[in-house]
Amino acid sequence: MGAVWMDCDSGFDDVVALMVLAHAPEVDLLGISTVVGNASIDHTTANTLAAVEFCGLDTPVHRGAAKPLAQEPQTIERLLGAGAMGTLGRRFPAARRAESDTGAIGALTATLRAAEPASVTILATGPLTNIAVVLLLHPELADAIDSVVWMGGSTTSGNHTTAAEFNAYADPEAFDGLLRSGVAVRMFGLNLTRQVLLTPEHEHQLRALGTERAAVVADHVGFYLRMIDPAAPRPMALHDPSAAAYLLWPELFDLQPARIDVELSRSVGRGATFCEFRVPRRAAPNALVAVSAVGAQVMARVMEKVHSLVTPGRAGQ
Repeated sequence: MGAVWMDCDSGFDDVVALMVLAHAPEVDLLGISTVVGNASIDHTTANTLAAVEFCGLDTPVHRGAAKPLAQEPQTIERLLGAGAMGTLGRRFPAARRAESDTGAIGALTATLRAAEPASVTILATGPLTNIAVVLLLHPELADAIDSVVWMGGSTTSGNHTTAAEFNAYADPEAFDGLLRSGVAVRMFGLNLTRQVLLTPEHEHQLRALGTERAAVVADHVGFYLRMIDPAAPRPMALHDPSAAAYLLWPELFDLQPARIDVELSRSVGRGATFCEFRVPRRAAPNALVAVSAVGAQVMARVMEKVHSLVTPGRAGQ
């Protein structure tokens, strides 16, 4: 896999995405930047610092954009719980370490400037504000990026609105800028992540491990499974970790070339992602779009990574 930069708006599923990458021998995690999205930039940065420490990593965390490019922040703590880290009880311990003195834009710029051509993969699990700003300020740095693997958008319906997935709705201008930059884009939208399901059985498996660390993760999983109905846990799409899983196990996913356009109007369609797969007959492709996954295998491998971080004597301990 090689060099990876992670850009995130940590809530809980961003944290699980980090767990997928943590200690993977094939990944050189260069840095992590935070962005407003699931919660305010203060919360996403604090959540990311706590997750990095929980995973036993020393990767620097860089605070990023506190606002999208062209609108007010669109946070969803009302759904995800306080700080976008809803739990049935236990919480990840607050980090003892501090964020980097260098902000996200400066840090990512410096990293790309020092990189070989097409050598850095950016895993983006939130709104694309930071990445868009870097490419607007320094378009030549596109040459250093192998691809941006983004959890966002949808080939079908939305979740934040009828038309739009949350990360796309939160900063559609940023996604439009990325598509225009010439960087290779791989989009993992709701149509894909809804094939990878976190279930009550996964919560039970974590609790059966019997460790305090496993219980912390299980309490967050339990909240996530009960977001729709607090009295009845139900399978839920595993959004951000699906994009992270692609970096390690690309053979479990099918991606197809497409032309993506994102709606920028202030109408009810704002943030919708239109994917034209009839390429090149109808349009020139500008991205690869994930269309299917071997969901059960993806989920099993994600949980194996999580278990390794919460079991004594294994990674992260």
